Amino acid sequence: MIKHIWFDFSETIAFLKKERHDRLRYETYSQVVGKPVGDELIAEYEDLYKKYNHSNAAIFRSLGKSSSFWSESVNSLDPSELYELADKNIPDILQKIRTLVPISIFSNIQLEKILTSLNIDPEWFTHVMSAGMVKEPKPALDGFYKMIELSGLPADEILYIGDDVGKDVLPAKKVGVKAGLIWEESGQADYCFKNFQEILDLVITE
Repeated sequence: MIKHIWFDFSETIAFLKKERHDRLRYETYSQVVGKPVGDELIAEYEDLYKKYNHSNAAIFRSLGKSSSFWSESVNSLDPSELYELADKNIPDILQKIRTLVPISIFSNIQLEKILTSLNIDPEWFTHVMSAGMVKEPKPALDGFYKMIELSGLPADEILYIGDDVGKDVLPAKKVGVKAGLIWEESGQADYCFKNFQEILDLVITE
């Protein structure tokens, strides 16, 4: 029985505008390591991106920056430059889900300003947890253990939904939380969803 649903944000609730996001990633890395942006730096960064399971926050943490450093870089931009809703129906569906089961959100970035820009009220979520609230960002397990603590439930009564097997599904399962994958399928996830309506359907049938 699922009694609390936690969502990832980037590429789950909202899709990134890739060109602008990539420019931010490379320019931020360039400033940190003191090298110019070019093919060599981009290749170097993408190797790190694979190493750290597709977590920009974890890359900058490995370079000695705070767990909120990447979040601060993202929030320095107007949200509309970086994000658009993955599906225009998501705000309506989230409101329906929250009438049936508590919902929360766990992301490696601070979300309040970004959520509001997408017509999603942060107040809909019981908890809004960002990487700055835990020592290490995803895919480290710190935030997943914190998720269980905040939920006040046995781990197997919590469902965490994200878009990435390495950063979302596997760490959730390591701490005993049910793991859902959105937009694609993987045998490693407990649930796979093609869209948010399927999440609502699951909650209704539970």
